[in-house]
Amino acid sequence: MANLRVTCVALTLAACGTPPPPAFVPPDAPPDASGPPPTPGHSSSIALSADGTRLYVVNADLDSISVIDTNERALIDTFALAPLPAVGSDGSYTPAVMPRALALSPDGATLYATGERSGMLYTIDLATRAQTSVQVCSEPIGVLADATAAYVACSQDRLVAKVSGTQITRTMPLAGEPWALAWLPDGTLLATMLLGPGAAQIDPAAMTMTAAWEIPDTQPRDDARLAHGQVRGIYDAAARPDSNEVWFAHVMLGTDTPQPTLDFERTAFPSISIATNGAYTVTLSTDAQDVPGIDGSFADVVSGPHAIAFTHDGSLALVVDTNSEDVLVVGGDHTEHALVRHLPGHMAEGIAISPDDTHAYIDERNTGDIAVLDVSPTQVTVESSTISRYATDPMPAQLRFGQQLFFSANSDEYPITTNHWIACATCHMEGRSDGVTWLFAQGPRDTPTNAGGMLGTGFLFRTADRNQVQDYWHTINVEQGGAFDPTAEATLLDAITAYVNFAIPLPVPPTTDPIMAMRGQQLFEDSTVGCSGCHSGARFTDSGSGNPTLDLGGTVLLHDVGTCNTGAFPDVAHEDVDGHARAACMFDTPSLSGIASTPPYLHDGSALTLKDVLEQTRGTMGDINGLSADDEAALVEYLRSL
Repeated sequence: MANLRVTCVALTLAACGTPPPPAFVPPDAPPDASGPPPTPGHSSSIALSADGTRLYVVNADLDSISVIDTNERALIDTFALAPLPAVGSDGSYTPAVMPRALALSPDGATLYATGERSGMLYTIDLATRAQTSVQVCSEPIGVLADATAAYVACSQDRLVAKVSGTQITRTMPLAGEPWALAWLPDGTLLATMLLGPGAAQIDPAAMTMTAAWEIPDTQPRDDARLAHGQVRGIYDAAARPDSNEVWFAHVMLGTDTPQPTLDFERTAFPSISIATNGAYTVTLSTDAQDVPGIDGSFADVVSGPHAIAFTHDGSLALVVDTNSEDVLVVGGDHTEHALVRHLPGHMAEGIAISPDDTHAYIDERNTGDIAVLDVSPTQVTVESSTISRYATDPMPAQLRFGQQLFFSANSDEYPITTNHWIACATCHMEGRSDGVTWLFAQGPRDTPTNAGGMLGTGFLFRTADRNQVQDYWHTINVEQGGAFDPTAEATLLDAITAYVNFAIPLPVPPTTDPIMAMRGQQLFEDSTVGCSGCHSGARFTDSGSGNPTLDLGGTVLLHDVGTCNTGAFPDVAHEDVDGHARAACMFDTPSLSGIASTPPYLHDGSALTLKDVLEQTRGTMGDINGLSADDEAALVEYLRSL
């Protein structure tokens, strides 16, 4: 797959008036002798047997896998990976396993599934129902299999693991957070990086990287509504049959646009990027808005492309859009053929197409069902009836409703955005961060994580401008283009708040060296070093200290840690949500819980790594200047373990 070029196909609001910059071309890789791919496809939350009669789908919030008879359209079996989750004493809902992806072995006899929270790879013998499991890594997501092994994308540990039987035989470290896996036509493996910049091509036999694929950011153009921005959220990749193309589903974030110009239609641009075996470059987009002189190929705005499936001849791609709750049908000619809007359920995350290309099955996680599409070369329609995956949902109704709202950009149902554009999850990917910095009115601000909830973290916003998640109706209306009335929509705000606070668990920390982390903890707690002076308590923050009711007009403890921006886009004095003054360069102490999963760091995202944080704040915290290189490494290891 040498001499590949990556091109962008924007699915939302703007078309290309000018071509994108030249794409990165990875170095030539040595010839691969592994032959044809061991099995077609890519990792997904849903899989179909070779004969099309059995459908397998993970129930991420129930710690189980459902088995569906596609002829009867009925649930026939359930593989429980753990007991049903229950609400904790603190009101939290956290599955023990949270299965995210599954794959069938080439002979169809074995089913593999990853457990994001358990760190396990589960192997199920479909004939005997016997289960085995092996501890693989921190937060495994994508999984694929050949005749000899399973391959697992380990997101928090930033590697791909090869598992044979119950043994990890090899690993391939990566620079980013791997998410989806896909087989390429030459038998090599492709791992996407969720937060960019692209993907890694891996020789599955040697577990060595043969090429790094980069999807280039698209630079701003004449109108901020034209699709552009930083590549993030590369949720899926799939090789198009009978072609040299690989398609990637992701989003581009237009972080160059400052408030007040920044709004919903200048923020996020859901996209497909296409890599081809040659010098071919094309950018396609949409005529959805009134930008003069644009002649795009996609007529509809969608939000949150999450999964791709091709018909077996490669003539059609069905792109599942989680947030706008629809399916965009794109032809091999790179133009929109249809939009199936809306799906009957919520939070669609995966898709599988029947062997005869007449039906597509869509995993609707939030509603616990499967939507069925009728597919033909000329028309794709959604059936009104869905297939139920379980009888009882243990997640409390308010949390389930909050999950729907958090991931929804369905403006036809709720006033959470305009024209199906932005969901909370657009920027808070997986309930965490998109890894970019936005030019807000207060100054440059990176996207904070919601993982673990906001309870116990003190005030909200980098300068303590808000005190509760309900206050984020301002964000919904300003950045998302919503029309929330905080009184009339109080029930919706309460549901979102409950979901954020109780059903987005903290990340599982990456694998760390316990001895080094213990040494780092001692340094962290050493009063002369100064870390624990501000990062104190259960959530490692002094925010709200002396002000337990989070009264915005009372005592608000802020700090100057030497990270103020005074350049072209500076931090500025402003008022909080209730009209109280906030200084430009005094910042709220962020929680350190789950910090390894949310680079870049500091209020403006200026520190790319935790080591950079320590370097940039030297001289502002205790005796941190006196740390040796070994001390600094130990301190970073402790922070990664939180």
